Amino acid sequence: MDAMEKTARPAAVTATEADGEAATVTAGAGSGAPAMSVAGLSFFTVDIQAKRVIWLEPRSLDFEHRSGLNEASLSTALRHMAQNDQKQILGLIQQAVKTGTAGPIELGGDDLGAGLSLVAMRYQVEGGRTFVIAVSGAEVEDEANGTAVRGVAPLIRHLVEDSEKSVLVVDSFGYLRYANDAFNKLFEIGDTSLCIGRNIAHIPNRVGKTLASVVLTALARRAPMDGSKRFFLASGDSFTLTFDVIPFRVSAGLGGVVFSASKVKERGVDFQQIFNCVHAPMLVIDVRTRMLVSANTAARKTFAVTEQLMESAPITETMLHPKTFVSLIEHARKGGNTPLQATVSGFDGVTRSKRMRVTLIESGPTHYLLIESKH
Repeated sequence: MDAMEKTARPAAVTATEADGEAATVTAGAGSGAPAMSVAGLSFFTVDIQAKRVIWLEPRSLDFEHRSGLNEASLSTALRHMAQNDQKQILGLIQQAVKTGTAGPIELGGDDLGAGLSLVAMRYQVEGGRTFVIAVSGAEVEDEANGTAVRGVAPLIRHLVEDSEKSVLVVDSFGYLRYANDAFNKLFEIGDTSLCIGRNIAHIPNRVGKTLASVVLTALARRAPMDGSKRFFLASGDSFTLTFDVIPFRVSAGLGGVVFSASKVKERGVDFQQIFNCVHAPMLVIDVRTRMLVSANTAARKTFAVTEQLMESAPITETMLHPKTFVSLIEHARKGGNTPLQATVSGFDGVTRSKRMRVTLIESGPTHYLLIESKH
């Protein structure tokens, strides 16, 4: 029992934030170390003397490429779990060491539906070493039976990683499993390690109270949600988003919701109309493909641009010499504010010498060159 108390104390006695989150990681428990998740947990084994735990991470929601057997110190493995879940697991282990068997205990559940049931047994080997083996009381489907189950996490990541839409995946117990770059930028998440793996109910001070409320409501209802709502950020700022929350299930004890959102146009402003109201000719070019993707009304009139001509060939084969295009990009990357003199060939066959002001615009993985032709 003394050995068990030495094992349990570092994980159980952690500093807590005002919202009740067990956020302090014990010394040596780096943010890159594996951590246990409640969703999909089928068993774990604790070496009492070595203070180590081994568990099986399912492939269904494996966004961190850590499926299979994982090993870590007990305090490190439990660091992302809610404090109440930590206490229950440590109590289960202590009881098993003391009496030989323990449980069942119920993790999660409540308004989110059925929780995870765990029972534990003590196992002693030669040399006096003690192990505690905990197993789930639920019958978990064999993941090897379906490639769809195995591929849920990679599929979601492939579809949304570079999406301009903000996407968040939360498992059935309320723990954040994945967020794409657009989500992190929109919700001002600077350090993702302070959010991914944490329970959303305990980190409204990091993701904002509105998001936490929407996700927890969707998990409790287990039904799709959509709408337009003002979301308040942790910083105190707010904006209106159109959002969808879609529940999913991949196998027994696994699943959750996918939250996706995008900003609502400010007061319904049509920025294409504003673009067309600018009197100076303006062109937007995809830097990678060199295709002209947009031109305002003034540019279409000045250079005889049509939609068909825009799609016909890269701008370096129609309006600009390749060397001119490269020099414009280099000038934009240096942040030059002074216009450059360049020769432009219009689709009407007329070649003009124009002063051009250039700006590089980032939109997700794509870069655009905005050219403003000065008179």
